Amino acid sequence: MPYSLAKKLIASTAATLVIITVAATAFLAATYQWEPELLFRQEMFRNADKIADSMRFDASGSLSAVALSPKMQLLYEALKLDSIYRILDDQGIVLLASDGVMIPLFAAGTRFDPKSAVATDLVLSRSGLRLHVFTKAVSRKKKTFYIQVARSERMHQAIIGSDSASFMAASGIAAIIAILVFTIVVWFTFNRALRPLRVASDAASLLESNSLDFRLPTADMPAELVPLIDAFNKALGRLELGYRLQQEFLATVAHELKTPLALIRGQIELDGAADRKLLLKDVDFMARQVHQLLHLAEVSDRKNFVFEQVDVVEVARSAVEHLGRLADRLSVFILCNAPPEKVVTMADSGALFVLVKNLLENALHHSPVGTGVLITITSDYISIRDHGRGIAPDNLPRLFKRFWRGENRRDEGAGLGLSICKEISFAHDWNLIVNHDKDPGAEFVVAFR
Repeated sequence: MPYSLAKKLIASTAATLVIITVAATAFLAATYQWEPELLFRQEMFRNADKIADSMRFDASGSLSAVALSPKMQLLYEALKLDSIYRILDDQGIVLLASDGVMIPLFAAGTRFDPKSAVATDLVLSRSGLRLHVFTKAVSRKKKTFYIQVARSERMHQAIIGSDSASFMAASGIAAIIAILVFTIVVWFTFNRALRPLRVASDAASLLESNSLDFRLPTADMPAELVPLIDAFNKALGRLELGYRLQQEFLATVAHELKTPLALIRGQIELDGAADRKLLLKDVDFMARQVHQLLHLAEVSDRKNFVFEQVDVVEVARSAVEHLGRLADRLSVFILCNAPPEKVVTMADSGALFVLVKNLLENALHHSPVGTGVLITITSDYISIRDHGRGIAPDNLPRLFKRFWRGENRRDEGAGLGLSICKEISFAHDWNLIVNHDKDPGAEFVVAFR
């Protein structure tokens, strides 16, 4: 039974999200447990950067103030014992201090060196509190300044469990790792899930004209791909049928042209005894076949049609006039029942003329001497009716088959006229209807709607 590609993707995505969540949680837990000082140090240096960005200078280039954000300003004002900063020049002289004490933060009994302080994390005891001191060198106005930031241990313990910047930084790192893992897993999943489609594509690329009977297998295919494979196989079936019909058509054409060619050759080989009228008849027959073959090839391709507003009455009268001599020769008259006003429809004018002419010519050849063919035109349809022997029910399935000729026809036509009519009607989305139960005769109706 086909498996579901969607379910597979959902399951793999859910599993990936679980893995990511567990990994992120484990990473944060491990960071807080084994590397708390690392997060603390990074946060203190971020505070030093914020202080450096808040430094303001006067016109002479001397440090005049620190414009901290309201939140940081409140922190240093409210918690003067727990959170302190100093800004020193390159000589170690304090220029500004959050608590007003203009003395660098350094261990008692030692000489303060700002350059050495940058590389050393210092722990001091002050007013009964343990202070962690960090020193960072910054460059402003082409001068070097040293920023000391200090925080008490009790404040650090209070912040470590809150929604601090340290937690956000760790979460960001975990999220990046999670996204990378998720991307890799999804890519791997899609790659495996779409492998059957690539297999089907490789199989389809091997198709040739002599292997159109091949069908892509649907076994082991995802349920979502089965309709696509089935549609492709159906398209292959239509292609195979069209190719087979084309081969049969070419074989039939060769046979139809071979017979008159053989007759002409035989007449010529009689050393002057050939019947000139018979030769001309055979040549005319071949010319008619070639002409109708060209018509059939043209109307079989919809791109050859130019659709425009066409007056059906005018086109039909042109066809009647064109076949006037044939009607006289066959002793059949044509009656045209058309409204006085125009009957306009969207069509290819030349194709409509061929359609009416072929149906009318077919009716003339099946009409007994002295009878008439009636052509009726309305805004909805054209009908052409003869008064011949009609169409036997057994012949209806073969009526539009190429090269098929009716047994009651009075000429040796090519057998392509009705096939051409069918192709023209199909290209225009019209219905070509046959009423074979008329008494007497038959009626062909081209319904526009």
